Amino acid sequence: MICLSTQLRSDSPSTTRALVAYRFGAEGAGPKAYLQAGLHADEMPGVLVLQHLMPLLQAAEAAGQMMGEVLVVPLANPIGLSQWAFQRPMGRQETTSLHNFNRGFPELADLVADKVEPLLGPSAAANVAVIRAAFREALAQLRAAALTEMLEMQAALLQWSCDADYVLDLHCDHEAVMHLYASPARPEDTAKLCRAVGAELALIQDISGGNAFDEAHTVPWLVLQRRFGDRFPIPAAAFSTTLEYRGQFDVDDATAAQDARNLMTFLASVGFLRDWPEAPDHADARHLPLGGSSEVFAPQGGVVTWVAKPGQVVVAGEVLAHVTDAASRVRLPVLAATDGVMFRRELWRSCLRGQGLAHIAGENVLHDGELLSD
Repeated sequence: MICLSTQLRSDSPSTTRALVAYRFGAEGAGPKAYLQAGLHADEMPGVLVLQHLMPLLQAAEAAGQMMGEVLVVPLANPIGLSQWAFQRPMGRQETTSLHNFNRGFPELADLVADKVEPLLGPSAAANVAVIRAAFREALAQLRAAALTEMLEMQAALLQWSCDADYVLDLHCDHEAVMHLYASPARPEDTAKLCRAVGAELALIQDISGGNAFDEAHTVPWLVLQRRFGDRFPIPAAAFSTTLEYRGQFDVDDATAAQDARNLMTFLASVGFLRDWPEAPDHADARHLPLGGSSEVFAPQGGVVTWVAKPGQVVVAGEVLAHVTDAASRVRLPVLAATDGVMFRRELWRSCLRGQGLAHIAGENVLHDGELLSD
């Protein structure tokens, strides 16, 4: 195991922060996997999972079981972790700009397309190497020119991950079942990951808008395929996903330890470990379009009491919850807008009129464009 650290330039005098990563296996000796947690710095389940994963990786390395390189960033957002207000963590959005830490990552294809065009040729493997080298160069320049600590942090994280074959970004929701977001480019890897980690739902979209960290790795290959694919072979060289480790309060050592073993199982199944005793054996997840997800809203402000639980299959018109206006004593139902799986709901038991309360994943595409919430 090797510890890596890179310092971020601070926006204010006399303060410094650093990003820390741990490398297991030999750099360049095989496929590369990159795992991070805490990009939304108020989400702790994934952070704890990686704390349990690293000793397993260290033991595998010592036993000679590693067949590739695994880079782990156990806390991807030191900026957000320091942001608290009224004794509550505020690590989802940067407080100065209100920019979501997991939105607006650099568009790598736009940065490198013109530069790589004359260097591409008939070999897919050579083209991948050319493109990844261009990614690294562009990100170094982008990081040097970054005007804020947050933008530099985004570029620094991508510097570590842009040449990875597998990228896993660990998050959680408010209250939710285990689910993930993935591109349709590599469905076998998506299915294998779901069976390894026990995800109940995979939400699939090629471009969902906002350029979150996971899509900052998959979308560039798609864009370059569309631009050059009729002349040069360009594969979907990165499998990247956002893994939602249930809800905010699902933080305990026993669960995290099992989740870490499940990640080891996935890594073994895609060629990073030999002689791992377990194989992906969870039930197949539902794979549904992200554009088929619908949000349900509060009909009035008040107290929320839930009828439906995360993971429950519901039908359009079914009562999911009630909202009670304590002043008027009016109690109104919250109804499902579509058939599907209610996979997440809000943590807070108070609400304002028109506030989003839950999401239902359905089979039929209802919308496209900007599909991610703030």
